[in-house]
Amino acid sequence: MKPALLALLALSAGQAEAARPACVEPRDMRTLISVALPDAVEGLAEHCASALPTDAFLPNEAKALADRYRHEAPVDPARARHAIEAATGQDLSSFASDDTVTNLARQFIGDQIAHHVPARDCATADGMVALAAPLRADAMAEAILLALELAGPDQTKGLAVCRPKEEVPSR
Repeated sequence: MKPALLALLALSAGQAEAARPACVEPRDMRTLISVALPDAVEGLAEHCASALPTDAFLPNEAKALADRYRHEAPVDPARARHAIEAATGQDLSSFASDDTVTNLARQFIGDQIAHHVPARDCATADGMVALAAPLRADAMAEAILLALELAGPDQTKGLAVCRPKEEVPSR
């Protein structure tokens, strides 16, 4: 990671904790997931490398899957910027390029994997990725979003998805 990005992450980390909203809107979470999905697959493969057998899916297919996701769902920098600002509570418009914001979104999701996928769960994660691999990138992002919504805020460890607002019937 570039030194400037590391400095930006360090600078905003303390502020982001204080300003981070209680939840992230589904459309913003979907964007974060889509931006981070290829890197998350590769990160999961790297994170789990020592816990998986050599014939497991991730050690053999993660790179190709990540490349396919990058091709199917190219990053929209404006949407990525909005999503990372919404998720962190930070205004990044004055000091961050689109590339930096995109990297922040990837880091934001990647950190969740690294910190919340224990080695004992790597075989399960490998199986889940293998089963979901035929899905297109947008369908995979939607499946992850639905799983986060279903899990609820108590189980998502820092990445809660806002519940849909109740519609009030008109009279």
